[in-house]
Amino acid sequence: MSEQTARRQLTPSGMGSLLPCDPQDSVEDLALSARRAALETGCALMRGVRLDEDGFRLLVRSLGDTVDHKFGEGQADLLKLNASRDKDKVVTGRGALPLHTDGLLVGERVDLIILYAAEFSDVPGSGETYVSDQLTAGDEMPAHLRRVLDEHEIEYLVTERGYFPTVPEDWYTIPTTRDYGRVKSLNLATAFAPDAEPRSWDVRVKGMERSASDAFFTELDTFLRGERYAYTHRWQVGDLLVIDNQRTLHGRTAISDGGIRVLFRGQLTLSAPAA
Repeated sequence: MSEQTARRQLTPSGMGSLLPCDPQDSVEDLALSARRAALETGCALMRGVRLDEDGFRLLVRSLGDTVDHKFGEGQADLLKLNASRDKDKVVTGRGALPLHTDGLLVGERVDLIILYAAEFSDVPGSGETYVSDQLTAGDEMPAHLRRVLDEHEIEYLVTERGYFPTVPEDWYTIPTTRDYGRVKSLNLATAFAPDAEPRSWDVRVKGMERSASDAFFTELDTFLRGERYAYTHRWQVGDLLVIDNQRTLHGRTAISDGGIRVLFRGQLTLSAPAA
C-alpha cells in the first residue's frame, strides 16, 4: 500500500492524515513520514508507536530544529504535560485550554508541535486534544468575524506568570496574522470559559466593549471548532500526533478528577521550506 493511499483525512475540510505505523521502522523513518504528512495536511497521527523519553527526544530532533525555549517549564525537545494537580498550573494542569497557536504569547516561531501519549486513562470527552484547520476556516470565515480580525487589534494579559515569565505584565498587542514564508495564517488564542479559574491568559478586542469582545471570541471559537474544521483526538497510549502550528490551531478539553494524562511535547522550527 502506498503512503498516499494509506492516509485518511481527519476532518471534512481535508485536514490531517492517519498514517500506518510499521514496528520495523526506525525512529528517524517515523519522523520523516510524520513530518511530510503534517506539513502537507496540517497534522499527522500514528498509533502504536513505542517511545521512551530518550526515543521521543531523538524523534523530535530528527524532525527539525528545537525552538529557542522561552517558557518556565520543560525544554523544547521534551515538556511533560502531566495533568498537574497544582492549582497554579494551567498549561500543564487539568483544566481546558482554548484554541491557540504555540509560541504566540512569547513571540516565538513554532512550526511543528509533537505530542506523544506516554500515559492516558480518562473518561470520554476528557483530556482530549482538538485541532482546527485554520487555513480553510480562515478562507471560509463569515465576513463579520473576519472584519474584526482585519480592522481591530487583539490584546492579551498573561496571568500564568510561572509558565510565561518573560512576557509583559500588562495588556499587550499581538498581530492577528503571521507569515513565515510557507503560509499566511491566523495568529491568535481564543478565550477561556467565563468560569475557568485559574486561566493562563485573558484576551480582548482592543477598544471594544467587553461584552461585545467576549461575544466575538465565543462566536469565533464556535466557528473554528465546527465539525467541518476541527478534529478531536481521544488519546491512547502510543499515539503520536505531529501538528503543523502554522496551518492549525489547537486546544484541550478538561481532564477529569480521576483522569491520568501524560503527554510528551516537543516544539520545532524548520530551517528550510518543506519539499
